Amino acid sequence: MGKKEYKKKRCWRLRSARYFKRSLFWALRVLLLLLMVLLFFVCSVWLLFVKNFNAQRISELITEELQKRLDRPVAISSMELTFVNTVELKGFLILDTLGNPGSPLVSADTVTLHFKLLPLLERQLVIDEVVFKSPRFNVVRLGEGVNNIPHLKHTENAVYTRGTTGPKWTVGVEDWTVQNGVLSYQDKVTEVTHAIYGFNLHLERLRFDELSHFTLDMVLRNQWENGISDMEIEGKGQVDFADFNWEKFALRDLRAKVFLFQNPIELTIDVDNLRTPYFNVRAQVPAFTDKQLSVFHLEKTPFSMPKSEVTAKGVLDKNYHLLKVNQWTASVADVKVEGKGQVDFNAQPFSADFQFSTNWFNLAGKQSYYAPLSKYHLQGKGQAEGRIARASGEYSLPLLALRAKETKGSFYGFETENITGEFRAKNNFSDLYASVQQGKVTVSKSVFDKVNLSASWRKGNLYAYIAGAELNEVPIKINTTIENLKSNHRKIHSNLYFKHFDPMAFIATVQDFVEVITPLTKSTSSKPVVAGDLAWLRNFRDRLPGFMPNFSGTIQADTFSSQVLSGNQFNGEFDLTGLNAGMDRLSGKIEARLQEGIIHQMEKLAEEQQALNITFQPFIIMHRMERAGSFKVGKVLKDVPFTEMAVSTSFENGRMQINNAYTVGSSISAAISGWVDWVHENFDMIIWTMFSNTSRSGALAENLTDESGNPALAFRVSSSMLKPKVEMQRAKKTGATIRAAQAKGLQTDFKAAQDFVQGDFHAKK
Repeated sequence: MGKKEYKKKRCWRLRSARYFKRSLFWALRVLLLLLMVLLFFVCSVWLLFVKNFNAQRISELITEELQKRLDRPVAISSMELTFVNTVELKGFLILDTLGNPGSPLVSADTVTLHFKLLPLLERQLVIDEVVFKSPRFNVVRLGEGVNNIPHLKHTENAVYTRGTTGPKWTVGVEDWTVQNGVLSYQDKVTEVTHAIYGFNLHLERLRFDELSHFTLDMVLRNQWENGISDMEIEGKGQVDFADFNWEKFALRDLRAKVFLFQNPIELTIDVDNLRTPYFNVRAQVPAFTDKQLSVFHLEKTPFSMPKSEVTAKGVLDKNYHLLKVNQWTASVADVKVEGKGQVDFNAQPFSADFQFSTNWFNLAGKQSYYAPLSKYHLQGKGQAEGRIARASGEYSLPLLALRAKETKGSFYGFETENITGEFRAKNNFSDLYASVQQGKVTVSKSVFDKVNLSASWRKGNLYAYIAGAELNEVPIKINTTIENLKSNHRKIHSNLYFKHFDPMAFIATVQDFVEVITPLTKSTSSKPVVAGDLAWLRNFRDRLPGFMPNFSGTIQADTFSSQVLSGNQFNGEFDLTGLNAGMDRLSGKIEARLQEGIIHQMEKLAEEQQALNITFQPFIIMHRMERAGSFKVGKVLKDVPFTEMAVSTSFENGRMQINNAYTVGSSISAAISGWVDWVHENFDMIIWTMFSNTSRSGALAENLTDESGNPALAFRVSSSMLKPKVEMQRAKKTGATIRAAQAKGLQTDFKAAQDFVQGDFHAKK
């Protein structure tokens, strides 16, 4: 490189450096000038603001304005300009004059106002945001529903004047914020207190004559007996204060989350008219269990509720003292509940009355919500309706109606199938009604099918009617009345009709009921089951039910059959007291009649059963005489027909007096008198028996005929049932005795039983 080229490059570098320094110097001068202009502007604005903004005067104006609007004493300790656009009110206080006079109604350590600077040049104080830091609001409810909340008085424009002739200032507020506030509520009538903690509220561009957006969150604390529950709430929505015309107030689309369970309850709320608020609430309730409601002490009623949806529409009337819910719904899985009702807070304590009804829903699977239902094995469909009320501090159930359609279940040993019916409970279950239009009920081995049943419970009395059914495929009809059911002196009256009556089968059915009911009553037999002679009597006597101290009624059957007898048109009437285990207090009467029947296989049955051996003694004796060649009675010891058989007895302390008993037939006629002591197992009876003349020789001994010459036998059976004594009696008056017994007849014509069969009885709703 030559010297000339080197000098040129060096000169260029020096010129470039000098140019860069000059440019940087001029840029710094321009920036400094701009900063000086800006500082001058800020200082001018600040001086103008300080000149016109008198903190003490503004504090006085705000205090006066609040007192004018709230009609309550207002105090502000001081007002400071903490930043170029921030004012802080300290010692803010609104005093209460009604609830707790002299105590704070609203208090806050500081109230911060953030305002805009430029509008100050036009004497406008535009507050971007008013922030209440840690305020406390104390609401008190006095008697007759009066509270200490002031009525806010609205003025058209907020205009303030400095002095009497000073310049006018207009004040406007954009946003309002409450940070970490506390709202307490005290009811001096009921001594109930509630509190909201951590209350945060932000009102965005609040306008008092149009909808404005807001957000909020808080913690609601309640005391339930000895428990305290905290409930977190957060939400957002729109509010229109309608220039403080509370009748036009509107709260729109408030969407809130209430953290009561593991997942929040999502609410959507609309409210109109704060004078008489109309509300519309929709809630999405998450699944929850009883453990999440432990504050209500529901430990004894475990349940698990699935996700549900609840809506309610209503109004708060009479100065917030009457809550009317015009319509509410709740949807839980396939169950939808609808209702309406009201709560009256004027009553002390408050009163309530709500009605509800459900759709038809499936019963299967509901044990997953309420575990105790699993033992019923429910299937089919159900529906419910009812009414819940509260008065004088007590809750009541004026009405509960449950309906079933083609249901199946197991209820304490009673197996049901295809049941369609209804159950009604009134006045806290003091008045009950139930009906079954069709269905099948199995009690151990007894099956009731095609059941048409109705029953009611009123004033301590039970009325039950089976207008039609089949018991083990036999048509039946029953009504039963139990007076003073809860008393040890209750009275039971029952009418029974059987198309076909088998006493042994009926006793088996009674035993089936005993087997099912006994475990429910947690009672056991006082004596063990015995076997051997007279076991039938002893087991029956020791197990008579104690719940029938007074038992009366009728029984009728078109046909009758047993191992001993069969016939048509069976009628019976009974009126017994002391019918309980031991039979030692059994008293009363039994009347019975059977027509057009047959006495079966006397000889065979007499050999098999001791009791029948006693009863059939005359026939056994006749049989022995036949073997001796006296006369032929073979037909008598087989199936013997009769025209009529009747018995009239009375009981006293377990001893049965035979008032009249007779049998009339073409082959055999008989009459019986005497007594039987079922408790001490002894008896004393005289039996007169007359036969048709079947003598091969045509003549009988005198002691074997009555005055007509027909074969006859009279004998006395007495002493112990296990070792009876048999004494022959004179038979001359046998025919006359039998005719007299037949003429005497019974003490009833069984009209009550016949009227029952012809009638159509149903319980009243």
